[in-house]
Amino acid sequence: MSEKTKGETAEEIYSKFLSLINKVSHSSPLLSNLGIGVSTQSKFMSLQIMQNYTMEKSRLLFDTMKKERDTSIYLKNTTECHRECTAFFEAYLNAFYSFFQMIAKVTPYFYDKKTKANRIPDRYFAVQMKHLIDNPAIDIQYANYLKNNMDWYVELELNRHAISHNVAAFLGFGKEEVEFIHMRKRQIDFFKHGKPTKKIEKYIVANWNSLFSFLKFYVDHFSNRKIFVDKAKELEKVRKHLQ
Repeated sequence: MSEKTKGETAEEIYSKFLSLINKVSHSSPLLSNLGIGVSTQSKFMSLQIMQNYTMEKSRLLFDTMKKERDTSIYLKNTTECHRECTAFFEAYLNAFYSFFQMIAKVTPYFYDKKTKANRIPDRYFAVQMKHLIDNPAIDIQYANYLKNNMDWYVELELNRHAISHNVAAFLGFGKEEVEFIHMRKRQIDFFKHGKPTKKIEKYIVANWNSLFSFLKFYVDHFSNRKIFVDKAKELEKVRKHLQ
């Protein structure tokens, strides 16, 4: 994490983000019981590890393919590298997706839950995002950001869902690096309209930069907000969980 986003390093942005998550978690008996702070940190570490492994393995895969292609008919080492790169890439997408579900769990605590419109869904980030965009009066600034800056996440989630629920990741070879078939829909029938591909390393780097742009906005937007917690209600939920 060395890139800068508007004068701040990725490390600085992540540190502030994690402090904000822990602040909410420590205020909430339910989130504290669920270990949201530790879980968020663990999810991010998994994302970082899987990202690095995917990048390393994709480079090794491409280099191995070029060497074996010129010397052997049976690409044994290429096949093994291909399997490993596929596994790491799928784990990367899942780790990215899981990290955002942690954010979804915390975000509703920045809003007063007294009105029906403010009962924000907290299980899935994509569902929460749609709810906030469809109800901009809840938080017009955040709704506008989600509407105008999160296409990259929507695409990442579609890739994750398609791969998790339908098929394995399709990795192939471009002229310069490993490429993957970009799954714009969960169903495989979109192949009827061609097979759009993306360069895997450039895709990962773009996602990383977009992630920290989002985290920067999230921290700046929510850091000074009041945290709304119904402790009596949450303690009752915790008791039920522990029974």
